[in-house]
Amino acid sequence: MAIGLDHLHIGVWSYLEGSIDERVSRLYAPKWVAYSRGNEALARMAHLLNHPPSGRMPCMLLHGDSNIGKTMIVEKFVQGNPNICNEFNEVEIRKTVHLQMPANPCDNKLYAQIIEGLGIQPPVNSRGTDMELLGLRLLHRQPPKLMIIDEVHHLLAGSVREQRQLLNQLKFISNELRMPIVPLGTNEALYAMQTDPQIASRFEPFSLPKWRESPEFREFVVSFGRLLPLEKPSPLADKAIIQKLMGLSSGTNTARASGRQFCFS
Repeated sequence: MAIGLDHLHIGVWSYLEGSIDERVSRLYAPKWVAYSRGNEALARMAHLLNHPPSGRMPCMLLHGDSNIGKTMIVEKFVQGNPNICNEFNEVEIRKTVHLQMPANPCDNKLYAQIIEGLGIQPPVNSRGTDMELLGLRLLHRQPPKLMIIDEVHHLLAGSVREQRQLLNQLKFISNELRMPIVPLGTNEALYAMQTDPQIASRFEPFSLPKWRESPEFREFVVSFGRLLPLEKPSPLADKAIIQKLMGLSSGTNTARASGRQFCFS
């Protein structure tokens, strides 16, 4: 071990040789630090990915407050389960398709997002039925093993009728493709999906609670600190620091202080 660098992960040592600007950029780069609830979410998604096709595929709603780490978990999962491509970089086996619920959702916009998530430019000014047929045709041509839909709380932008219609579309897509779906969103998404008993029974909720001051949070912060290219050790395990971070972050994965943002994911 290099002298004086035992406070850093070995993969960070080389960053100390860079300029100040390069090291600052490294500070703001996303970082994955394993923790129990995040690992459990990844394991649940892996179970869904490998679930054999059936008439009623299990699904999971990943929900929690903003900045709690939902998107980071999904990105970690997608990175760990890449699509299989041929020598021409064309997808031959699609493990996941990752898209966002439109800000003002409707069937037409949802299928446009699906088509784009499959790497194809959706047609402009197509009717809703045409977009749906194209989206389903593309999904059947190269069916993903798992569909991930971010920002599903955007459902709440629509009326109760529109919310139910879109939720029924998700259930239909899961049944039609025999494919698990993992929506993720804020806790408000949970309320929207529990209004329909059939939807609620299909999409098992998985919550990401806020952090509390605990040995696990302290270990998480210390592990995160080992990924920062800092020349000198920082007292991140000290009780005063932990309490300060809890106060700044309100238990989420982002702390804001004096106009700066510190991400713990």
